[in-house]
Amino acid sequence: MTFRLELYCRSGKHYNALLETIRGILREISEKWKIDSEEFDVDQLSSEKRQELIDDIRSIPPQARGRIVSSRGKVLPLSGTKLLNVTNTPIVVLREDTRAVDVFPHLLGTAYFDLTRSLNRILEVGPNEYVQDRGLLEDPIVKLVSDNPTLVEEGMSFVEANVELPAGYADLILRDRDGVDVLVEVETKAGDQAVGQVLRLARSHAKQTGIESVRKSIICVDFEGNLPLACKEAGIDLLRLSLLKVDEQRKISEAQQSSH
Repeated sequence: MTFRLELYCRSGKHYNALLETIRGILREISEKWKIDSEEFDVDQLSSEKRQELIDDIRSIPPQARGRIVSSRGKVLPLSGTKLLNVTNTPIVVLREDTRAVDVFPHLLGTAYFDLTRSLNRILEVGPNEYVQDRGLLEDPIVKLVSDNPTLVEEGMSFVEANVELPAGYADLILRDRDGVDVLVEVETKAGDQAVGQVLRLARSHAKQTGIESVRKSIICVDFEGNLPLACKEAGIDLLRLSLLKVDEQRKISEAQQSSH
């Protein structure tokens, strides 16, 4: 199987600074994972090619690409009239052989998958693993923690999910029993990239709100390498989701009670 990344945009738009960032990440992905990437100026495409691209984007299974039509302030690949939305955002399509398998940005449930965050994830794990594990678990985790914030810590309360900040989107903001905001990054499989992401978002949140005291947390199903050490050094709480049999939980509770 052969992967390929395609960037579609218009030159001279307000997102030129973002374009330079995207181009840089695409170059890194190409070098690291040996896959091709190509940039297209949509104004140079024929009407037939534009329609083919729209059809390709819409052919991606909804459970993978989520919502792709802009609405309620979310900038997505297609406009409200179902045309390419390159006036407002660059669009990146990930192809496996010739078939489109994902598009960015997109909205999956309440989670907004922006361009830089999604491409950085591909850079981190590679396109093959990304396609197999493209974060479909992350949105249910966000909902689970939003509905049950005390799973994270006693006294924790839910503030907001999918929070737009100048540095990107925070998956969750909770508040602990002392009234301190807790910025949470949710990852299916967390790597070193998640540490940088949490730190950037926490700084952005502090700057936007004027609240300097912000706790940082990563919630994941699994993690890579020396992430616990990296989180400890960065002052980030790392939590891993797990299932525990009721009998085992009962034994742990009884042991804890007998030790007091």
